[in-house]
Amino acid sequence: MKALGVTDIHNRVELFEHILNDASPVDLVLLGGDLTNFGTPANVEVIIRIAQSTNVPVLAVAGNCDSAQIDQRLVDLGVSVSGRGKILDDIGIHGLSAAPPWRKGMYDFKEEEIALLLETGYSQVKDAKRHVVLAHVPPRGGKLDRTRFLQHAGSSALRDFVDKHQPALVVCGHIHEARGVEMFGRTTAVNCGSAASGYYAMIELDDEVHVDLRRC
Repeated sequence: MKALGVTDIHNRVELFEHILNDASPVDLVLLGGDLTNFGTPANVEVIIRIAQSTNVPVLAVAGNCDSAQIDQRLVDLGVSVSGRGKILDDIGIHGLSAAPPWRKGMYDFKEEEIALLLETGYSQVKDAKRHVVLAHVPPRGGKLDRTRFLQHAGSSALRDFVDKHQPALVVCGHIHEARGVEMFGRTTAVNCGSAASGYYAMIELDDEVHVDLRRC
């Protein structure tokens, strides 16, 4: 399976369309939050409809620059995997919206809530052959969550989940300057970078995980 990982679009719709054209063809589109820039449910619906124009499955979570209302619109559109799971071709995918508390006025969850969302989603896909987590925020304590000020801004609950369950793949974003790939045990984690700057990830999900970081 060839998956496209896109995060941090920040409502740059035309650039997102360029990414979709640049990456085509793919088998799956994974949207990892901050789809809008403190926008509206209508804004996110435009983005989802554009992604669905590829005629492949689209799965998404919201980010800290989205909102609870946007998160609910993703549920209504049938693409949300935050706290829920879906199985596609023996690959179980579940996810996590928002981020731990960081700055005022952002969409966030406490770490205990994050842990519950992750375990709830995992319970729906645990029998799948392979296991993928789509999250806005990276696992805490690696290179993918390190800000330009050298602070770690990831989720400790997500890191604990990864250490315990060892999913094949974690797709995340959030920290724009920490774009890259990192191993956590047997788990490949990829911070796709900011799609608002043209960055995205091509991910091959076969017997092994292969990641190609690109810019359009």
